[in-house]
Amino acid sequence: MSADAWAAELESEGSVVFPPRRVRVYARLVGFGLLTVVSALTNLQHLQNDDISGTLGVLRLTALAAFMYGTGHAVWQLITKRPVLTVDESGITRGRTLPWSAISRIDAPVGLPLARSVRVQPTDRRTRPLTITPDNVDDLDALTPWLRSVLTQHRN
Repeated sequence: MSADAWAAELESEGSVVFPPRRVRVYARLVGFGLLTVVSALTNLQHLQNDDISGTLGVLRLTALAAFMYGTGHAVWQLITKRPVLTVDESGITRGRTLPWSAISRIDAPVGLPLARSVRVQPTDRRTRPLTITPDNVDDLDALTPWLRSVLTQHRN
């Protein structure tokens, strides 16, 4: 979708909803799933050889736990279809809502090509910024100026 389509949907529907992009979640599930299987097999092999002690043993087990977490998180996202990004008259919501009046600025997209993000900075420094990733929106470069224009409309 484009900024014009988002603007039209916001005007007609009252909100624009960006559900998780399933292709990215499936890719993450496959990646973490493969890493989990390989890590589990190597840990079992080291356990059979009685070679599970020491720093490397701890690192192998820690990596296995991290891969299992990544796999579980991807499964959770597929089942619950969350997090959903919603832009409406009250503000921007992705797990929690930042009202338009509480938004200081919307930063430009930053990060590596597959891990870029847009941060929505709150006016209150004690509040965590909202992070928008390609998990919800494919074109962050188009989303950023559109969000800034919506923010400007709510300030006027």
